[in-house]
Amino acid sequence: MMSLFRRRSVIRGAAAAAPLVVLVAGCASTTRVGSSRILQLALTEYHVAPQTVSVPSGTVSIFVHNYGRLTHNLVVSNGGRPLASTQPIPPGQTTELLTTLPAGRYLMSSTILSDQALGTYGTLTVTAAARGRAGG
Repeated sequence: MMSLFRRRSVIRGAAAAAPLVVLVAGCASTTRVGSSRILQLALTEYHVAPQTVSVPSGTVSIFVHNYGRLTHNLVVSNGGRPLASTQPIPPGQTTELLTTLPAGRYLMSSTILSDQALGTYGTLTVTAAARGRAGG
């Protein structure tokens, strides 16, 4: 028979894991950023969510919240060359990264310690801006 203390610990553990399940479940498709040009990212140990993002070229505001227990950062890079980055983000904190990127494919990752090797990364695809239709 499970003690009352043990049962409460199991319930708390399951409740704490629920947000992580939502984050992991959301990584199967591409998140598209619209005309607001605002992207909200969540960082945890071993995960960036959403993991695959598409945004039109131009300036984008990336709000990064650290849901983890360790400090993380966000670096946007191309070909191993960092193009934009945040300062280290303490647990529970949010920061904004304002960046302008041309069309291309970029890596979003946390580069503190071995975060990237452990899975704290995602893909940011910047698409060419839509052109206005000619006509009269």
